[in-house]
Amino acid sequence: MKHVLFIQHCAPYGSESPQEQIDALLVAATFGLRVALLFQDDGVWQLLSQQDGKQLERRTLGAQLQALELYDIHDLYVDAASLDERGLEVAELALPAKVLDEAGLQQLVAGHDLVLRF
Repeated sequence: MKHVLFIQHCAPYGSESPQEQIDALLVAATFGLRVALLFQDDGVWQLLSQQDGKQLERRTLGAQLQALELYDIHDLYVDAASLDERGLEVAELALPAKVLDEAGLQQLVAGHDLVLRF
């Protein structure tokens, strides 16, 4: 089984990229790939629970991320430095993501057959 790491690095509603990546990772999981998801840079904002895409006429990403479990996507990670740079705490995150330091990030990337950064 192929292991695919998706890296979300964009803010939730600044572009179509986050939505496109969610769609792609759901398709990958549906076709039996082992999928992991890393939130990095401004992508960490996607993990906050107080989101509402309706004001921007978009689907709310937070609600879609809650459904990842239904697709057997349980490997969620967040970059510790990205959280720190934005003044965010783990307690503010809506999903249980494992926090990784630089060494952990390197191991995560090395352990996957394919890495996709949108």
